[in-house]
Amino acid sequence: MGGQLITQHCTNSKSKTIHGDAWVSVEVEVRGGKSIKHFVDGEMVMEYTEPQLDEKDGDAKKLLEAGAPKIIEQGWISIQAESHPTEFRKIEVLKLAP
Repeated sequence: MGGQLITQHCTNSKSKTIHGDAWVSVEVEVRGGKSIKHFVDGEMVMEYTEPQLDEKDGDAKKLLEAGAPKIIEQGWISIQAESHPTEFRKIEVLKLAP
């Protein structure tokens, strides 16, 4: 992020805090192992490039030793709430043009 390798689990974003039970629109644009951008209500709140396995992490180390590439180019999209209940109204996955 910002030209630096970030290895911590949680990272702050530039998004505003949403109070109450208002619906928001969230989009994530993933360009393979090149870039990932997060948008909340159309505003980009986080961007990073070259997502990669951390060789200091036990699970990642096993994957690397088994021949997995360091740069993550494919995988799963997970949706989770860390501390509060979250509801999802509409989820779409769109394939982007290269």
